[in-house]
Amino acid sequence: MRSVSKSDWPEFVRKAVGGKKAVEIKEHKGRYYAYEYKSIWKSELGRPVKLSKYAGTVSGNKILPPFSPEIRGIYEYGHVRLIQFLLEENGILGPIKEIFDDWKIILAFASNRLINPQPIKSMQSWYEKTYLVKSLKETMSPKLVSRVLQTIGLRIKAQHDFFEAIKRDGEKIIYDGSVIFSSSKENPLLEIGYNKDHLLLPKVNIVMAFSYTRFFPIFFRIIPGSVHEISTINILLEELGKDIILVTDKGFSSKEVFNQADEKVKFIIPLKRDSEMIDYGKKFDSFFMFHNRPIKCASYQQGRFFVYLYEDLDLRAEEEKEYYTLLSKGKKITFHEKWAGKIALLSNLKWKPKRVYEVWKSRSGIEKAFDVLQNGLETDRPYIRKEDGFKGYLFCSFISLIAYYLILKKLKEAKLNDKISVSDLLLELSKVYKMDINGKEIICERSKKIRTYLKEMNLKNLIGN
Repeated sequence: MRSVSKSDWPEFVRKAVGGKKAVEIKEHKGRYYAYEYKSIWKSELGRPVKLSKYAGTVSGNKILPPFSPEIRGIYEYGHVRLIQFLLEENGILGPIKEIFDDWKIILAFASNRLINPQPIKSMQSWYEKTYLVKSLKETMSPKLVSRVLQTIGLRIKAQHDFFEAIKRDGEKIIYDGSVIFSSSKENPLLEIGYNKDHLLLPKVNIVMAFSYTRFFPIFFRIIPGSVHEISTINILLEELGKDIILVTDKGFSSKEVFNQADEKVKFIIPLKRDSEMIDYGKKFDSFFMFHNRPIKCASYQQGRFFVYLYEDLDLRAEEEKEYYTLLSKGKKITFHEKWAGKIALLSNLKWKPKRVYEVWKSRSGIEKAFDVLQNGLETDRPYIRKEDGFKGYLFCSFISLIAYYLILKKLKEAKLNDKISVSDLLLELSKVYKMDINGKEIICERSKKIRTYLKEMNLKNLIGN
């Protein structure tokens, strides 16, 4: 808590203090407190001493006395308001309300995962501190939350209807898979299977579709841990329909996948470097800049497909340097000079090479999404015994992931993402409180930092002027 000089008092504090003298104002986490003081002479010290007494909280242009009977509740408001607003604005909350009777629990659970992930047994305590307890008028007891998660996990058709409701025709889709580990021994979905880290732990595969067009995830599916995600391509095609552009990594590079995808969707898939479809002797006839790196490019037709060949000059130098470094250490390593720095993409789209490359490089978005889902939202290694509860848990966490990207998108549009993260913004907004005073709700004063951020994000009226 810090003392605030009179010259720095916000206008509402000046109005609250009025003509009173001998009042000191202190600030903590965006809230202001008033202290009355007086000076008394201390003969033993030979000087006056200031004595302070807490007078109350400054709010609504007045000073509310300590433990005032007028105050019925003070709730954290700004962060939950932002999440709900963006889910509504982007057409996510509407389908949730229409499809799920327990939409209030889904919203509260998703908000918790994004703001301050808690075990199910502790969610009620967090929930009661936020304005959700007033706006939703629902309980978050452990028994209720567990029951709702199991119900949602059982409702596969409802989940399908939700994904169907939020997808858009013609959008570019990035598709990939990852794993989630768990220590539960009673969940039949969890199986020992292949994973890139070679960990012999029970896990479940999760495949996800990310909208490059709208910059947030729009679909996910859980599959048993022993099933490789490459075999799930049919799921994506059936769930998301024909009017999409599929962008994947080279794990999906096979003639079977090419032929299967070509019948139903447009796609961009990287070829393995030893693929017979790549003509490394092809002359590069153009170049473009990508993130300040020169990229040479060429394209040619291969049967009914198009091959886009690129050479990243910086990547070529890096690969060559790494080869000679390892060679100097006595490592036995093969260096394919014709491959160095080169990337080949296969597609059934006849586009300019630069456009194909930019869309494919956007795959970093889905890689980040998996990281946020597993680590930021703390869904990695959940201990949930029942299969249905596990499915419901991940579905509600997926709603959190959508909200995360909607906030990140706002930050990117305002060019604030290098200044403040999603979690930092939510922390700042948690300091915006709503008070219930004699049945009248008042939003506490916002800090200058919050007002600036919201204005730059075009959300200045989100929590009041």
